[in-house]
This record gives sequence, C-alpha cells and structure tokens, in this order.
Amino acid sequence: MHMFSGISINEFRGKFTTEDDCLRYILDKKLADGYSCSKCQHGQYGKGRKWHYLRCKKCGYDASATAGTLFHKCKLGLLKAFEIAFRISVRKKGMSSCELAKEFGCQQRSAWLWKAKIQEAMKSSGKHALSGDVEVDEFLVGGFSAGQPGRSHGSKDLVVLAIEKVKDKNDKITIGRAYCRVIDDASADSLKKIFDEHIAPQASVKTDGWRGYWPLGKDWNITKEKSDKGAGFPMLHIHIMNIKGWLRGVHHQCETHRLQQYLDEYHFRFNRRGFLSSIFDKLITKMTLAKPISYKMIKCELNT
Repeated sequence: MHMFSGISINEFRGKFTTEDDCLRYILDKKLADGYSCSKCQHGQYGKGRKWHYLRCKKCGYDASATAGTLFHKCKLGLLKAFEIAFRISVRKKGMSSCELAKEFGCQQRSAWLWKAKIQEAMKSSGKHALSGDVEVDEFLVGGFSAGQPGRSHGSKDLVVLAIEKVKDKNDKITIGRAYCRVIDDASADSLKKIFDEHIAPQASVKTDGWRGYWPLGKDWNITKEKSDKGAGFPMLHIHIMNIKGWLRGVHHQCETHRLQQYLDEYHFRFNRRGFLSSIFDKLITKMTLAKPISYKMIKCELNT
C-alpha cells in the first residue's frame, strides 16, 4: 500500500473506506522494516488464523496487525479511530475530546482516551536537535478547570520553551522547529533537560540571563539578553502566546499531569506545518511502532 498523502477529508475518505483498509495500512507499517516476533524475536512468519494475522514460524505466536500498537483493543473501530487521528493531525488547532465526541457520536471518555493515545505517539523522537540560533525562555501556564473557560486561580505550571530561528525561502527570519518541556522549577538541573534532549551543543543559545542558565554555559554557547517583558525575544513570546491561546481556546481544561502531552501535540503539528500532506502518515507510523497503553495506565499516570 502506498503512503497516504493529503489534507482534505475527501482525500482521506477516498483512501480509507473500510476497516480492512486501515488494517492493511497498519500491517504495511509494521512490516516496513521486516518482521520480528514479539515473543521470541524470530524474523520469519507465516499465514495466521486471519488474513491480517502473522504467525511466527519458530514459536507459533499468532498476532494481529494491531497487536503491540496503540491500536490494540481499539473500541471505536479502526475507521473512526483513523479519521479522528487524521482530523487531529491536519487541523491547525486539532480538536478537543468534547468536539470529537459530538462529531463522531461517541462518549467523551472514549474520545478523551483515544486522543490521549494519539498524543502518546506525538512525543518528539529527540532525533532533530535545534541548531544555529536558538532562543530559550520559561513561562507559566495557569490551571484550567472544567466549566471555567480561560485561566483559573488554580496552581500554575512552569514550562520551558526552545525555538530555532531560521531563514525561509524569502530570506526572512522565522521559527524553524520548537520544543516545550514542563519543569518542576527554574533550576539549572530542571532547565538542562530541554538542552540535553533538544538543543545541539554547537547551537548559539540566547536566554534572558536567569541564573539557572549560568551552569549550562560550560556545555552550550549561551549569551544573555534582557527580556524587557518579551521585547528582547519577540518571536519566542509570540509563540508562547499562541500556545496559551490554543490551550484556552480549544481545550479549556487540561490536567497538570497531562500538560506535557498537550504541548507535545501542539509541537508535533507545528514542527510539521510545512509537510502537512504527510503528517497523518507520520502519525500512523508512530502509533504503529508505539507500545499499547490503556485508560487505566493513563489514569494512574495522572494520579502519580
């Protein structure tokens, strides 16, 4: 099966019309780099009990196309699950679980769970470090509560943002890639995590001079500039305002322990805004390679 490329709902529905279409697409993704039995790691398979099952030729383990993926035990049905993933990936602002429940005629809890699984696949691989001119700063996200649109008076979460400044095809400075990380505090140890995960050692990093960045100057080329309430970092602070506006306007409610997943979702789309026609295919690939996660596992994560 050829890679799906497109951003319109008509293109999607022309490609995926049945559950079997979705199963074939998942199976192709699983076999793209060859077969490996999840039980014994043997590299050869035969026909399983159904056409979309693969039976290991060594241990006999028979597994479906969805086994070992985020599609495992999907209760929405694969066709609906695929379309929800498509809508979330290609729409500039994504969709909230409440919107999804209304549009697809499912329970909000089911829509929330499936969106949470999609967000798991939207985590950065960490393979594309920011280089060149990079700017870093922290910001606060106010607590969002059910029935209270906008910012509530609850606790706020501290987030650090890093953006890469590049030239576009018209030689104009713009933002390339960007990454966010929720942190416990603004200490050097907490700030270092986004540097380790997303900023190349050779990058030229500009910060506002907060002392938490000082120890990091041993491993990164860091210069200091006064923020002046954002005037010293205009692109970075516009990006911060866009993130806050998206959280308030689309979701209204975001649990503290899920904030990182929402930030991952935002930047999955942002970092692929120039490749929208292939963003859905990339998402399905990542969902196929990711390990299954249940509602209980996600709720346990919220309570830790």
